[in-house]
Amino acid sequence: MNVEGEILIELYRSRRRVEKVTIRSSRPLQLTTLFEGKSVNELLRVVPMLYSVCATAQASAAAQACRRATGLDGDVRAELAEKMLVDVETAREHLWRLLIDWSNYVEEPVDRPLVSSLSTLLPAAKSACFDEGGPFTLRPALSLDGEGFESVIERISKTAAEAVFSMPADEWHAFDKVETLDRWLDQTSTASAMLLRRIRDRRTGGLADAGSNPLPSIDHQALGKRLGDVDAEQFIAAPDWMGAQLETTSLTRMVSHPLLQDLSRRYGFGLMTRMVARLLELAAIPGRLSRRLEGLRDDPVDSVSLGAERDEGEGLGEVEAARGRLFHRAVVEKGKIAKYQILAPTEWNFHPRGMVAKGLLSLPAVDISLLKEYADLFINTVDPCVGYRLEVV
Repeated sequence: MNVEGEILIELYRSRRRVEKVTIRSSRPLQLTTLFEGKSVNELLRVVPMLYSVCATAQASAAAQACRRATGLDGDVRAELAEKMLVDVETAREHLWRLLIDWSNYVEEPVDRPLVSSLSTLLPAAKSACFDEGGPFTLRPALSLDGEGFESVIERISKTAAEAVFSMPADEWHAFDKVETLDRWLDQTSTASAMLLRRIRDRRTGGLADAGSNPLPSIDHQALGKRLGDVDAEQFIAAPDWMGAQLETTSLTRMVSHPLLQDLSRRYGFGLMTRMVARLLELAAIPGRLSRRLEGLRDDPVDSVSLGAERDEGEGLGEVEAARGRLFHRAVVEKGKIAKYQILAPTEWNFHPRGMVAKGLLSLPAVDISLLKEYADLFINTVDPCVGYRLEVV
């Protein structure tokens, strides 16, 4: 069973400009009420089955929330391995978007066998880290196969190097100037380079610039209190923080990178800057995975984190998923779920008055077909976790 629903985005055009943007979601955000009365173990089993997109990140956030709600301190090494699985999922999600969507935008054939092969990355990573009990349980048992995980990293690196960058990912990640990126665009024939080159040459890289207002680090106690308020359902559907509509994307995670800083001076936070942010994050993942794997190997002794002081019975999980920051909140009473809530990145990014709405409102609307093309490309850079329907009214 998968969570269904979609986002309907309507652009109201008047006098050759976008006069109004409406964003409405039919996502079943109250589906989590079905978890109430279930055991913690049953919830942890069901959550990844419900979410076809970023199921690993959802499972990780659920496990964190339930461990804290039940007063369990996590095994530091097992939790690090779980973070590595989320990284593998993020790499896979980015590669899917680049190899499928970006290829389609430039009318390049999609390498179906390569795309299909990416589906085996996560199963291979899980089997290299955990025994049959698997990750994302209350007490996961780490069983590290370093060579097996190295092969997963190598597959990600090889796919990114050959199908996206035409060079090693770490070398691409070291780009720090627009001029370096421009040279790469002129010399590279992958679909990613072709699409960015088209945007540059058409001088549309600055379109849909909604600025950048990143979601800051949020105190778990404060967020838990907000999720416990009487209007929590409305907050989950259209969240803000301290009255501000915020963004959580690859851009906000990579915004301090020197190349993005340089790009933002030329293009603002429009299409070019946002699309390069996804490439930079993909390029960073193999190196991060290798460092984390080395950390697991250097500290072979199982250890338990001390944890922060907390009230048992309630826990919050937080994960940086492919599409942004994800929160789960669990309230547990006598081993059963009394309350469960999920605050997903799509609700921050596609807030009716948020970043996506502002970016779409700024698009030129002289030509309807071009308006749809640029709007679709912009929405794709943000990448909601469900399907969307775009209409020009």
